[in-house]
Amino acid sequence: MGSEKIDYQTQIQKKLIQMIKDMSFENQLALLEYLREDKKTDRRKFPRKQCFMEVNYATQKVCDNNYMKDISEGGLFVQTDKKVAVGDDIILTFSFPGKSYIVKAVGCVVRIEKDGIGIEFQNEMMKDINKITNFIHTL
Repeated sequence: MGSEKIDYQTQIQKKLIQMIKDMSFENQLALLEYLREDKKTDRRKFPRKQCFMEVNYATQKVCDNNYMKDISEGGLFVQTDKKVAVGDDIILTFSFPGKSYIVKAVGCVVRIEKDGIGIEFQNEMMKDINKITNFIHTL
């Protein structure tokens, strides 16, 4: 069965290569650009899940509470207009609906957008990562 899968994959690859060779140069360039853009937008290791939950957070210079826009096993997005910088360490606390415990998360600001900040979890510093992962799987 394993060799059948390899043979099928080889057939598909050969068909794709032939189709690309048969394309005009302009279409080849367009395909290349499409694949580059697609790869840029698909950089996430973990899929995001939409959620709207209150979150408290603090960096060395900012302490605030606002709302989480989405969450994944790798991080979350917080809506805010507070000034933070990419690379800032951040501590977050929040609770999940229907749960009595408070989750403490440690992360780093990796993206700043006009409506908020993207935060990547620093899993090795978090004891609550399993609680986050379990919650995400319920969404």
